Amino acid sequence: MIGAVVKQLFGLFVDDELLAAIILSVVALVSALALSGVVPGWLVGLLLTLALPAALVASVLRSARRGTRSG
Repeated sequence: MIGAVVKQLFGLFVDDELLAAIILSVVALVSALALSGVVPGWLVGLLLTLALPAALVASVLRSARRGTRSG
């Protein structure tokens, strides 16, 4: 029973492996740009503000398409 609860909790955070990988990639890339001083701080914020919701929307659309095919 405990194992099932842990599995469900883990699934809440890592339900979509591609989304998690995209988020990690975006944050790593933008962090590297920010730490190297290549881009100004306002652009770092803008990149994160645009890229992370775009990744979420893409994941939701992909899940919706997958759901309609199997349903």
